[in-house]
Amino acid sequence: MAFEGQKRAAEHIEKYKEYETDYTCRLMAKYFSKKNFYGGNIFDEKATIDSETILSSRWPSTRSFADPVHAFEHPSNGGSCI
Repeated sequence: MAFEGQKRAAEHIEKYKEYETDYTCRLMAKYFSKKNFYGGNIFDEKATIDSETILSSRWPSTRSFADPVHAFEHPSNGGSCI
């Protein structure tokens, strides 16, 4: 009976590791892929200064994830998308 409990615990540990790996991959793809919510590039400009690459955007990189409905609306356009 103890062996069965150890086997079940090992299965749960293995399942947890699989879920953790999958979750990590999803987070990395979502927040560190340089893509916005709709698959577009979040950076507008790319500059290289002293061999350092600087990527810039007029919007915060997390904006499309935090509020996808209003992510690319500009207040000066009366709320229409850019």
